[in-house]
Amino acid sequence: MGLNERDYSRTERTPWDRIENPLSMIKVLIGINVAVFLVDIVLGDHLIHWFGISGQSLLRPWLWFQTLTYGFLHNTEDILHILFNMFLLFVFGRPVEQRLGGQEFLRFYLIAVIAGGIVGMLYPCAISLFHTGQLSPEIIGVPTIGASGAVIAVMVLFACYFPHQEVLFMFVLPVKAWVLATVLVLFDLISAFGLFGSASSTAFEVHLAGALFGFLYYQLQWSFHWLDFRRFGEFRDEMRLKSRRAKLKLHDPDKKIRAEAEDADRILAKIHESGESSLTSSERKTLERYSRRQRQKRELD
Repeated sequence: MGLNERDYSRTERTPWDRIENPLSMIKVLIGINVAVFLVDIVLGDHLIHWFGISGQSLLRPWLWFQTLTYGFLHNTEDILHILFNMFLLFVFGRPVEQRLGGQEFLRFYLIAVIAGGIVGMLYPCAISLFHTGQLSPEIIGVPTIGASGAVIAVMVLFACYFPHQEVLFMFVLPVKAWVLATVLVLFDLISAFGLFGSASSTAFEVHLAGALFGFLYYQLQWSFHWLDFRRFGEFRDEMRLKSRRAKLKLHDPDKKIRAEAEDADRILAKIHESGESSLTSSERKTLERYSRRQRQKRELD
């Protein structure tokens, strides 16, 4: 056996490697967020107007897809926004993904984004109605972006699974995971009610929605295995296979020859019974075409 044939010398991933070491959904999500961030910089921060969520989205059902897309946008004028979210997702998401499995973690994360997006639509409408008695464009038109709600959901779920795991608060102070999660939720709750006395652009209500979703997922032992994304790939493969089979049928030359031979046999039987004068012009042409094809075949043989 050569050195290149030994297992430890192989660089490419085999199917067995992909089963034993599946692709990390954390890396996929971080990659998508970073890619969208860079695209948004190139486009001049225009994606927020197309894919950010706001109270106005609630009144336009064709924009409800924004309950998902907003979670992959970040403030291009503040790089700490995406860096902080992706760092927390990486640190707290890896143990949760190992616990749930890649597919279930992806389902959990995306549904957490949507749950936060729904609150991101409803909350400004409720605030506008409470303060002005109507849906004020100045209030419901402010877009919300960011993965913070889903990241908070991941952090809360981490604290539920590993409550006594020590983590560094502010990268300095070691605290229990459940303590950190509690402090963050209380901070968001106080901020959402404006008790700090200062306005903020942070969507604390989306954070709270994510925290509640993560807690309920653990407490009620939810599972989203019924939402299998791999079925979409299998459906695509099945449609591709059916299309390939259809093309093979459409380009089957033997089928045309067989049909022509059957028509010729029927016409010859008709001549035997009723004579050649009983043939129609179409039948004469079919018989002539078949006879010509047979002569050409004999000449080739």
